[in-house]
Amino acid sequence: MLEQEALWRLRLNRLCQRMFRILVLILMAISSAGAYRNPLTLPKEAEGPGIADPGLLRWMGKYYLYSTKTGEPGIRCWESADLVNWNFKGYCTGDEPVFANHMAWSPTPLYFNGMFYLYVCGVDQKHKVFEADKPWGPFKCVNPDFLDVNTLDAVPFLDDDGQLYVFYAGWAGNAVQWRTCSSPTKADGRNQRLPACQFSVNPGNWWTEGPSLFKRNGIYYLTYCGNNWQEDNYQIRAAKGRTIRAIRPQDDKPLIAQLTGPWVATGCNSMVLGPDLKSLWNVYHCRKQGSWERRLCLDRLYIDPATKDLWTEAPTWNEQRDPSLPDWQEDWSDSALTDEWVHIGGRYNIVKGEGVILSSGGKYGAIASACETGPSFVAEFNIRVLDTEGDASTHACGVWLCDDNQGCLLVQIDVSARALIISSTNPIKAASPSTFLPKWLNPFVWHVLRIEKEGSRVQVYLDDMRKFDAQVAHGGGKFGLMTEGCKAEFGWCGFSNLVGSGIEKPKPPRDGT
Repeated sequence: MLEQEALWRLRLNRLCQRMFRILVLILMAISSAGAYRNPLTLPKEAEGPGIADPGLLRWMGKYYLYSTKTGEPGIRCWESADLVNWNFKGYCTGDEPVFANHMAWSPTPLYFNGMFYLYVCGVDQKHKVFEADKPWGPFKCVNPDFLDVNTLDAVPFLDDDGQLYVFYAGWAGNAVQWRTCSSPTKADGRNQRLPACQFSVNPGNWWTEGPSLFKRNGIYYLTYCGNNWQEDNYQIRAAKGRTIRAIRPQDDKPLIAQLTGPWVATGCNSMVLGPDLKSLWNVYHCRKQGSWERRLCLDRLYIDPATKDLWTEAPTWNEQRDPSLPDWQEDWSDSALTDEWVHIGGRYNIVKGEGVILSSGGKYGAIASACETGPSFVAEFNIRVLDTEGDASTHACGVWLCDDNQGCLLVQIDVSARALIISSTNPIKAASPSTFLPKWLNPFVWHVLRIEKEGSRVQVYLDDMRKFDAQVAHGGGKFGLMTEGCKAEFGWCGFSNLVGSGIEKPKPPRDGT
């Protein structure tokens, strides 16, 4: 009798856990169907300046926002899961001695190979680099002389080949500039300019500021702003190119501008992937008319499929639908595997709120999700190797996806071969389905695998570096996490199904054109 009672208690407990997760998903769906209105108001904004020059980082399914410091105790940091609702995380730096006149402008974040970095400029016209092991800090200065004088608003960019760059603006009269970096703290390449990427709408104020960069389907997209944040016609413009040196303005019109009304002077944007993993969003600031107060704005970005131009309906001042959340996500908030997972082999241990540790026991370890993707989808997995096991010839970890026809796609980080391995039971139309990892990449720290499948086209990204792009016969379906000859931890993961591209959308005609 006691054993039967214990069994019923266990079943009831599992049922309650499942009902709770369903309730959470329902509440998330309700919240994702909400609406926001620009400009946003965040908790603990700086009194007076508000939020200026927003820098944005996406990490483990969440976003971290940083804003210009003008006299506060440090640089402020916020956290959000949806880009709309923000929690104040505190000051991620102190009032460091390297902050000239206690000011730190345009703090721009980067996660690189296990560490977080902030790039900051100021009235001394120099850039500093700060480092931390968490996105909310505390950050400490590791290079007070990252760039030469007369530079503004540095933003790092990691290209597909593993080369790290820094883009930045010059002082008055200079275009957007760039150079290569041998590490996140050393901008030791030759200074080079994009002379076409500058403009003047205020004679005498040739300020080019706030570059932001991303790459899509082999095209570099660059945004930048000018000319004077105190002028109402402060605006954002866009450029593109098949190579960095070929980047040119896509037209002579602003991408975002607001010259009249209660809120004007839109500028200093950061482009970022949306919570649903398939949309593109722009975070920027606006200024209150007749004031120095600046506030945060959020709007969707698109790429026109015909011209490949970047476009947006921004700035918007009426209600906009909140960014969509993933169709499915796992943040490992339970202390045990839920009914959404099936243990297949090896050993596992959940670090609540962080991830699941899989051990192969010298051979294989795997768990499979009970959820299924559609035939086209985008999925993201955070992975780090903890240790190699046994004398196996292969030490690897990764993700597998299997469709209803038993066609399986396997994406692995192979520690022993120092390569990203893509294999499939179906033919892969690619010159090489594998690629070597960059020499600097440490597999024993967190890395992000993103898999995009649209029709038969499969693209695989490692830390935003596109490493695989080929035609693969695969229909979507179940997926799982696996290790082979190693112990690895899997952090936040999620997916959204695709109906067409999540970023491409035809640009509507304006002004009758």
